[in-house]
Amino acid sequence: MAEPKEISMDHFSALVARAGLDLSAQELESLKPMYDHYARQTAKLHEIDLAAEDLAVAFSPQQPPATGSGG
Repeated sequence: MAEPKEISMDHFSALVARAGLDLSAQELESLKPMYDHYARQTAKLHEIDLAAEDLAVAFSPQQPPATGSGG
């Protein structure tokens, strides 16, 4: 698995601006390591080869049993 390259500060700044955020240079510097960390984690998720049955989700809610006589 190839490690994704870290994003440049210019590209990161453009992404932040596109998201509608107006951050200072100091805020960008402190946020970028977190972005790089989660970008690596996301890249690992994108490499997973899931079959159709892996994508199915089922939810069956169960009502809790009635307690007491309600009186």
